[in-house]
Amino acid sequence: MKTDKNILGYDRFLMMALLKEGPLTLEELDDKTVLFLSLIWYQQVPEKDEPLMERLFFTLSHMRSELEDERKGKKVGKTEDECKKLIDKGWVNRDNGRYSLTDEGEKEAQEFVQNMEKKAALVRKNFFKPDAAAKNTTVLDGFLAVLKLGSGLISGSVGLTADGTDATMDTISAFMVWLGIKYHRETLSTLLVIFGLFFASISIGYDSVTHLISAFYGTLTPMGMPYLAIVVEGIAIMAAVFLFYYQRYVGKVNSNLTLISQSVDSKNHIFIGFSVIAGAVFTLQGIYFVDSLIALFISIGIFKDAVDLLREAISARKGEEEDYSHYKLPLEECWEGNKKMAFQNWTLYILWTGDRKTRVEIISSLESAFNPQNYIPVLSELNATCKETHDFEGGFEELINPLKEEKLIDVDGKHYILTENGVRYLEDFMSHFDYYDVHMSDTILLAMAEDESQPQ
Repeated sequence: MKTDKNILGYDRFLMMALLKEGPLTLEELDDKTVLFLSLIWYQQVPEKDEPLMERLFFTLSHMRSELEDERKGKKVGKTEDECKKLIDKGWVNRDNGRYSLTDEGEKEAQEFVQNMEKKAALVRKNFFKPDAAAKNTTVLDGFLAVLKLGSGLISGSVGLTADGTDATMDTISAFMVWLGIKYHRETLSTLLVIFGLFFASISIGYDSVTHLISAFYGTLTPMGMPYLAIVVEGIAIMAAVFLFYYQRYVGKVNSNLTLISQSVDSKNHIFIGFSVIAGAVFTLQGIYFVDSLIALFISIGIFKDAVDLLREAISARKGEEEDYSHYKLPLEECWEGNKKMAFQNWTLYILWTGDRKTRVEIISSLESAFNPQNYIPVLSELNATCKETHDFEGGFEELINPLKEEKLIDVDGKHYILTENGVRYLEDFMSHFDYYDVHMSDTILLAMAEDESQPQ
């Protein structure tokens, strides 16, 4: 019998839960699902006061999900419906309201778990090791360099050509970084990255000044294909956002100044991309010098970053203790904020599925659900569950007050009750994952929430 492809293949998700902790009731399987969905940090709606970079990341993450999922016929069914499909396949039995695996189902479930564990190990080896990050950066930078240079020459965009030149230097330096990390010459590779930043800033600055002079004398050739520049830089911005968070994460977790240096350069490319797009928009309005002026400001910014990184490298070379505290771990606040959101979602959920609850009952449920030993399929294999026991007693008011302010819950004496707004909120939250599926990119993003103290 053919089944829909749902969460991980939702049938596989349920079978992994039954293998590790079965037999389980329908309610217990629903609990696992809600915990899983609540802890998918990058699928949450960004807060209004979040920084632009974080909001951009969340927006691109949702776009990625939209592009990856073939939505027709992939809608997630109710847990009971999925369990019926598994019973029809002969993989699951239902006895006295509890679901358990058959012998054949146990073999299948073991294979699912082993595949997930292999995928988790593959992600750590091929994405979260410093040499792997350097190699992946080289490949992506090479692609962007060809795309930008080719498009810059065709469109006549000074900014795009300058960006392509910088991307070419990035590719060369990324390759040298990979060799440096591979053969334990990180200091040399760090200096190469810094040298590349200096070279890019000087070359871009020179080109921008010469074009500004041409604009002053009225001999500047305007950008020929501004729309091409806009499209190419749009692609480049998405790649730069990924590289910035990726390099900063791996660099910070592994205390690798070389990768942190590369993340600074990737951040520059985000702003470069927006600047080139702005220049193209001005060109469409008949204002041609803005493209060159923006390139000049870009070169100054890159030069400043290169100077700051050079100071860091010199300090490290002198044997001074390296301080990475001012290099913020990307999305760290988002992960922490998502934990709080997960706790709140769980509070609403237990009020939705049961009777009114007292403070003591809610705290007890939270402690049980978010116990570090509680197995959650996929997340446990990726070490992306809560690592420490949270102080729900001490932080209860901070957790519950926003729910009361948003009128999602109400208080009746000592009991908390879910409001109609709370019901609608939960229904919207669950429907957001109607077509969710775990791809390789999802395993990478989920694994990024792994505690940085854990071995990579």
